[in-house]
Amino acid sequence: MSASDGVFNNLRQKLDVLGYTQTLPLAGIPLVAALFEDLVKSTESLRDAKKKIVDLLEEKSCWELGVEPYKCDNSRLLVECNQLHQQNLKDREDYEQRNFELLQKIRNLVTDKFHLEEQCQQLQQQLSSLLAKHQNIITGPNMKNVKDKAKKPFVSTVRSGERIPPLLESRGNIRCTKCTSQTTRPYTADSASVGVDKMPSVALKNEIDRLEDRVKNLTDQLEFHKRKIESRDREIRRLNELLTGGRPPAALAKDCCFKDVRGMSEDIENLQREKTESLNKIREYQEQMHEAMERALSLETHNKQLQHDLDELKVAALAVETQANSEIAQREQELEDLQNELKKLRNRPEKGDNRTQIGRRAGGAGDGVNNSNDSSAVAALNADKRRLNERINELTQRDAELKSENERLLKKLSKLKGKIHGMQKELQDNVQQKEQRTDEEKIRLKSERDFFQKEYLRLISKAGSEKEVEFLQSQIKSKDDELRLLRAELCLRQQERLMPSVNTVNAATATTTAGSLASARSNHSAKSTFSAASSDCVQAVVLRAERERDCARAELERVRCERDTLREKHVSLLQAQSLETQKSQTHIGELNARLRQLERENRELSTARVPHETHIALLKEEIDELKRQIFTLQEENTKLRTRNSQFKILNEQTERTLQEYQSKLAIAERQLQTADTRLNDLDSNREVTHREAAQLRNEVAALKKTYVSLESEKDKILTQLDAKTERAYQLEFELKLCKEKRLALEKEVKELEEKLSQLTAKTRERTAELHETSTESKSLRQQIAALKISRDEAIAENGRLSNELAERQAEILTLKKKLKDSNFEIEQLKQQLRQYVAEVKKAEDLLTHKEKEREEMLEHYRSLSHDAVILEGNNQSLEVEAAEHKRQITELEDEIKALKQEICSRNGLIAQLEDKLTALNAQNAKLERELEDALDEQHLLKVDLAARKELCDKLDVERDKLNAELTELNEIKRKLERDNEKLRADLEKSSNGQKVSSETLEELLTKTRRDLEEQIKVDSKLSQELVRQRQQNDDLLRELDAERQRRHQQETLAQEYQIQNQELRHNLTDDRFRQARSRDQSPRYPSQTFTNKKNNKV
Repeated sequence: MSASDGVFNNLRQKLDVLGYTQTLPLAGIPLVAALFEDLVKSTESLRDAKKKIVDLLEEKSCWELGVEPYKCDNSRLLVECNQLHQQNLKDREDYEQRNFELLQKIRNLVTDKFHLEEQCQQLQQQLSSLLAKHQNIITGPNMKNVKDKAKKPFVSTVRSGERIPPLLESRGNIRCTKCTSQTTRPYTADSASVGVDKMPSVALKNEIDRLEDRVKNLTDQLEFHKRKIESRDREIRRLNELLTGGRPPAALAKDCCFKDVRGMSEDIENLQREKTESLNKIREYQEQMHEAMERALSLETHNKQLQHDLDELKVAALAVETQANSEIAQREQELEDLQNELKKLRNRPEKGDNRTQIGRRAGGAGDGVNNSNDSSAVAALNADKRRLNERINELTQRDAELKSENERLLKKLSKLKGKIHGMQKELQDNVQQKEQRTDEEKIRLKSERDFFQKEYLRLISKAGSEKEVEFLQSQIKSKDDELRLLRAELCLRQQERLMPSVNTVNAATATTTAGSLASARSNHSAKSTFSAASSDCVQAVVLRAERERDCARAELERVRCERDTLREKHVSLLQAQSLETQKSQTHIGELNARLRQLERENRELSTARVPHETHIALLKEEIDELKRQIFTLQEENTKLRTRNSQFKILNEQTERTLQEYQSKLAIAERQLQTADTRLNDLDSNREVTHREAAQLRNEVAALKKTYVSLESEKDKILTQLDAKTERAYQLEFELKLCKEKRLALEKEVKELEEKLSQLTAKTRERTAELHETSTESKSLRQQIAALKISRDEAIAENGRLSNELAERQAEILTLKKKLKDSNFEIEQLKQQLRQYVAEVKKAEDLLTHKEKEREEMLEHYRSLSHDAVILEGNNQSLEVEAAEHKRQITELEDEIKALKQEICSRNGLIAQLEDKLTALNAQNAKLERELEDALDEQHLLKVDLAARKELCDKLDVERDKLNAELTELNEIKRKLERDNEKLRADLEKSSNGQKVSSETLEELLTKTRRDLEEQIKVDSKLSQELVRQRQQNDDLLRELDAERQRRHQQETLAQEYQIQNQELRHNLTDDRFRQARSRDQSPRYPSQTFTNKKNNKV
């Protein structure tokens, strides 16, 4: 026993040091000792882990200090790499642009060469023809001169009337195709005719070649610009990759010596995942904080309720104490009175005996008359003695019972005081926990308020948006309100703490013992340790709040940087868009000018194409005739399709009506099935009632058995009472328990009565169900009569509907004619719309093509500075033309909208007409089918009537059976009520005899209850310890998360600590220098003072 006491005392001391002041049962000593050892081991492992983490953080800071110069070199190299990329892009674009210009020049030169060669050939042909003519002209006069030499003695040089065209004029006609050269016009008649025939064909060829060259140039420009865009896109992607995840792993693998790039990328991904997980955890913790606040509020309400219950218990305990004291005083007075009466009665028989002896001595033998009187007096005295003895026995029994009741009441009072003391301790613990939580929340809210105030001021200084300022103001107000609420809660809790402290003082004055002092000391030590733990918790919460604040600031800065970049991108995009609009406007103007030139050329060509156009017109007329024939055939086809669709609609309508009547038949069958199921339910309910009656009879038999057992136990207890007269004092004390048992039995009787009332209610419900079935049968009969009436009405409506059918058929014919006309108009409108849409698409394609050409021309002519003045003039003209085009586009759009509205209205009319047609067709089909169905329904209704009559007869028979069963149930209920009354009478008779048996049973119950309460306490303690260990585990996990965050923060704080270390070193050197100087000046002071000062400064 001494060893176990030592173990218990050691454990108790350790738990008191840790702050666990709960009661320790003997059964839980090994478990608590094991838990305590685990706790010590976990604390030691946590210390080792913290030391290792600190060492690792120091190593990490050293590595980071070594990595910083490499980071600077990396950033510098990245900047240089980006610059080189930009230069490479610019050089590549310049090279491609030069190549493109050279290719364009080569192409132009090739075309010029081709045109010049053609002109040279033409000129050579002209020269050859002119030389031939010249030779002919020369040879003709020479022959004439030979003939006339004989006649005339002199030679004359004669020139022809036609002169040779000079070469200068021919040279003037040799020009480049770019300068829009024209063919020469010779002066001879033949050459003039040939030139007139060849002029249009040559000009057209030249113009076609020129346009082809232009198209090739534009396609080359498009490809060049596409390449440029692709190169820019590549550069943007590369820069985005650098911004998002640093340098790409491929570049690192090529350029750097790092080989574990995949591992680094995986680490980065893991870190990002941890970041997201930590953010999610922060959100979850915030939600848990809100839930904890709600729980704290609910706990406050619960504590208030417990305090109210405590006050009521105290009042009840005081009332019980006063009643017990008053009853004890009354019983003591009664005992004293009875004792006095006993003494008086004892003195009376002694006096009577003395008198009889004196009378015998005095009277002698002659006193025969007085013998009869003396005998009667003796009998009366004996009767009085017996009566007094019985009264004395009753009073002694009552005294014993009162003493037992007093002892029991004292035990109850002690239990109540223990419960009150435990409740007060729990209240104090709850109040302390809530105070700690409120302090932590106050610190967190203050830190958040400071952070939001600083952010608010910073945002105001940076001229932030009004929405953000309003949002921050609302958050600050909410935090201030939360602080006010917490302060008010603290005040209320302090008041509540004062109230239980006053109550505990009163209880302590009532029971002042040495044990209370020891418990007060242990509570004081626990409070001191708990306050130290709460201060540590507050520091941890403050650190956590600072970390969250830093994380929030970093996220805010990141979001602002992203906002600034997005704004810059938006501004750049707007500028680029404005430039592109200006370019497009200029390009549209140029394209419009070109279009005008092309239209003029087309007009010139159209004059030469008149015969071809006449032939084309004849062909078009033939095509129109063929189209008309196709249109007529299509109309016939549409008519046939409409008829086919009408026949299909009629078939569908007939099928729908058939389905509807089939569904009606199915509904009727379902109604019959529901009626059958209701009848089956009534049968099942009847069986259930029989079963319940049998159960009640079994319960009555069980109660009778219990009554017999109770009577046997009563006899046994009466025999025990005769043997145990010493326990008479306890019987009076246990009278109240018997009364409570009686109340419990009365409650059980009431419960039985309630069960009987429930049974009666069930019987009433069943009677109501019977009434419902009877009403349903009546309603079925009424429905049958209504069906007969509806059949007659349907026959009358059939004739009316046949007349309406003829009228509707005539209307359908007229509507069909209207529908054909509307369909024809709709098709015409659709064709017009298609043509208009095609024209709009062509215009849009031209606009897009012109915009592309505009962009290409703008990029081509960007380098030319001398064309700026021309472009300004063109811009003004283009703006005017663009305004005209916009106005035309708006007019076209308005026309399109108007046409669409007309089409919609026509479609609506068509849909209405189609709906009317379908409705009329459906009505016709329905009427025809209803005629046929009405005839079929007449036959079915006759069959249904016969079946329904049979069902009604069956239902009447079943109703009679159910009524008979109800009467039987009522009789059973009456018998049960009589049995219940008998049982009540028996219970009232046996209540007096069951007092002793109930007392013994209650003692056993109290013992079992105590054992159960002890087991429940042990289980609760074990569960509390398990919860504490889980909480400790959660706290350790939270500390690990906090230390991870600390690691991130310490990375940022390492540099600040280095700067502070350098400053401290400078300060130390200055202090040492000053101290050495002071030591030289004042040698009286010993060295110890110097060392002490040095330590204090450090």
